Amino acid sequence: MTTMQANAIITHDYTVQVKNDLTGIDVKICFRNEFPSKLVSYNNTAYQHTKSVALISSGQIIKNLQTNRREISLPSIKKGDCISYESDFKGQTSYTMLKKRMYKNQQVLIDIRRWLWFPDNFNTNTHALDITFQLPDGMNISSPWKRLKKIKNIIKYRYEHRPPQWEGLVAIGRFKAETLFKGPAKIKIAILNAKQAVNTKLIMHWINSNLNALMMAYNEFPVKELQLLIVPVGKDREPVPWGEAMRGGGDAIHVYIDETRPLEEFIDDWVLIHEFSHLLHPRFDDASWLAEGIASYYQNVLGARGGLLTRLKAWQKLHEGFQRGIEGTPADKSLLQVSSSMMKTRSFMRVYWSGAAISLLADYELRRQSDNKQSLDTALKELNRNASLMNQLNNSYEIMLKLDNITQTNIFTKLYRQHLPSANFPDLRSVYSNLGLTVVKGEIHFNNNAPNVSIRNTIMLGE
Repeated sequence: MTTMQANAIITHDYTVQVKNDLTGIDVKICFRNEFPSKLVSYNNTAYQHTKSVALISSGQIIKNLQTNRREISLPSIKKGDCISYESDFKGQTSYTMLKKRMYKNQQVLIDIRRWLWFPDNFNTNTHALDITFQLPDGMNISSPWKRLKKIKNIIKYRYEHRPPQWEGLVAIGRFKAETLFKGPAKIKIAILNAKQAVNTKLIMHWINSNLNALMMAYNEFPVKELQLLIVPVGKDREPVPWGEAMRGGGDAIHVYIDETRPLEEFIDDWVLIHEFSHLLHPRFDDASWLAEGIASYYQNVLGARGGLLTRLKAWQKLHEGFQRGIEGTPADKSLLQVSSSMMKTRSFMRVYWSGAAISLLADYELRRQSDNKQSLDTALKELNRNASLMNQLNNSYEIMLKLDNITQTNIFTKLYRQHLPSANFPDLRSVYSNLGLTVVKGEIHFNNNAPNVSIRNTIMLGE
């Protein structure tokens, strides 16, 4: 056996036939080699929507199989055998508030894990899934996976390198899809339909402005390929009610918008650049304070670099965020404690803005010690290059230790030991003074005689 053969990726072939009325799919899995003993689901409800599971050999149904909560036990599989099943989309739309709107407009938004059953021997380093969709005429699809080929309404993707436990969304239906390139990076944009027509030109201008701002962190796009879903939800209190970053199967950003708003309100909004900023770091499963802190910090820093905000307004927004963090800091809980229970206790302001304060402290100290040769930009860029290693890091301290190794400093672990066990919001008075940031009645003013005004400027200029 040659080295190339020994190191070849093992693939399993999935064929997905989408029903014309978007109520579900028919799936067939065929195995080339390394036959599994089970199919495994990473979602608690997938089994409720999976039916008619069968072993197929020589084109004939040989045996009907039972579906348990998280697995389907398989009989002895031989080369050429396949497994077929149906998955019902009803009730599976990712956000139930969108269900009526989605079906009315002939589109569905589906959690990958609710229909995709994995071989039990699936290994992210050695295995891949080749997934071929057969779409009804006139319909489109958006997925986070790498596209291998497209012939009319047949599209083939490859799922590789990402743990099957990670969340992701697939959109199917009648909607607009566009592709942008930022250097070699490919941004796959899907703008879902809405009751009121979406102004695609307006939305694309907003998207492009934020993409350009994001590139000012590393002077290149931080990921090779991105799924960007724009989901209109109708009239709301804000132009962008919420957004999310997902990494299942690939890098993805989803934002939910009030499509009735004017361009100015989208440009002024913070959600899209916040979610884009998550692409600056790998997925952190055990460090909400770090992930959300980085994004909260950079949503303002990149806003200034990209011309979405003035430098003064960016510092003002950071200061206002820090004040919300101070107000949301409980007296008896450490940052580590509130970070681990954030979703349950709703301690978002404490977690997000404490993490943003630590990001500022790290950025300032890196720039100060290196005479601006190092920064949070350079540290995260190197960390992002080693994103595959993040699965081997068990906790947020190990991530900070990795950042220390990258920068050849002890800045990150020192900040960790100082602030994570503490029940106090990080003290920013000294760094404010050194950067020349003075506060008068809640308003930020610049003191240009401070010792590190140059750092204050380069943070917002990206130099």
